[in-house]
Amino acid sequence: MKKILLVYLPFCTPASPPYSITHLYSFLKNNCSEHIEVLDLNLEFHKLKFPEYQTYYKNIKNWSNYDKTTHEYIKLTSTVYSDNNKKVVKGEKPEFFNELIKKITDKEPDIVAFSIVYSSQAFYGYSIIKELTSSNKQIINIIGGPAINEKLMKIADKVLNNEIDLLDYILGKKITEEQNPEHDKLNFNFSIDFSIYNLTEYFTIKPVIPIKTSSTCYYKKCAFCSHFNKTPYHEFSLDLIKKTIINSTQRYFFLIDDMIPTKRLLEIAEVFKPLNIYWTCQLKPTKDLNYEILKKLKESGLRLVMWGVESGNDRILKLMRKGTNKKEIKQVLQDSHDVGIKNNVYILLGFPTETKDEFLETIEFLKKNERNIDLVSASVFGLQKNTEIYNHPDMFGITNIIEEERTILDPKISYELREGLTQDEACKLRNRYKKTIEHINKYPKTMSFFREHMFCLIE
Repeated sequence: MKKILLVYLPFCTPASPPYSITHLYSFLKNNCSEHIEVLDLNLEFHKLKFPEYQTYYKNIKNWSNYDKTTHEYIKLTSTVYSDNNKKVVKGEKPEFFNELIKKITDKEPDIVAFSIVYSSQAFYGYSIIKELTSSNKQIINIIGGPAINEKLMKIADKVLNNEIDLLDYILGKKITEEQNPEHDKLNFNFSIDFSIYNLTEYFTIKPVIPIKTSSTCYYKKCAFCSHFNKTPYHEFSLDLIKKTIINSTQRYFFLIDDMIPTKRLLEIAEVFKPLNIYWTCQLKPTKDLNYEILKKLKESGLRLVMWGVESGNDRILKLMRKGTNKKEIKQVLQDSHDVGIKNNVYILLGFPTETKDEFLETIEFLKKNERNIDLVSASVFGLQKNTEIYNHPDMFGITNIIEEERTILDPKISYELREGLTQDEACKLRNRYKKTIEHINKYPKTMSFFREHMFCLIE
């Protein structure tokens, strides 16, 4: 019997268990008889490095010092992550390297499969994979996930696209092709098993379980987004999602889909309402999400929405391909607030060709809708590969794309514009209006980094 170890790498605060390796584990356990284990190295690193903050976030009784404590924590983690990344670039071992390697080798795996979801995980991934391939020849190192890059692909033993490819490799036979009779025998009728974790170890006062209800974004039109790539949209079984919720024995659930259509939301609400749970999700503020529909969602347990508002200017929204407008966004935020749902508003400043006046129009929009906004999460636009704006820069006023090679990560991308605010100008403007934005917040501003913490405060 082969031993398969599924590993989730550092770096981001472990506020909830990782969905990626949990899904992989559940799929493999239901489709092969090999020995499967998971190892959340992200959690293990943070337990070793920040035990006092783990204790704090698990046992918060007085939230009055939350913002100050979390600001200190974010500043500290930023320095720690940066310092360790620099060590990897220099060819040195990052912090707790030997301890993390030992946690892998102690499992005596035949295959280690690394799930790389964030680009920041590439640094520890590079060091660990390189060590395992050089000193443990008997271990096969496999990588997969949306954030793998060419540097990692060069040192890994195998690069795979999905869970079926991984199963193929483990079993040593090709069953992915639909004409193969064994393809029809694959079991996709399984719930996601979160019992493999000690949920009380994560950095939240209450466990928050991540759930995906679909394969990708159904909209697929936002000019700045690359999340969906070429993945077909497919909705997962609500019966299995219900089973996952019940089997977890938890009450707080984060639907991590990029977007969920209204019809599907109502179907989800119908399933969730009898379960007596709380849930949160990410949505686009479109006019079909009216008061009555939002009321039904609230009654089913929806307590917090991360709204992809992005801008308070209609020209920019149209250029972004958001499919929304300022008037409709205002109404959705009002209706959501009136039914008792908390609104976390995501803003994307400095989109190519955005002028200072259009930037200020977004700030003014936030101020005018202050009553209906609980938290603002404002970021400055950054160009990414495999997006419409990257593939067709001239349509967005970009005259030149500059790619600067990096040691571990994919090239750093910058750009030049025909008109509008530069990225540096947008950053300076955001800093200038920082206090204006923070004045709108009804929750600590640092909860923009820890949405699970805000969610845990709401009942």
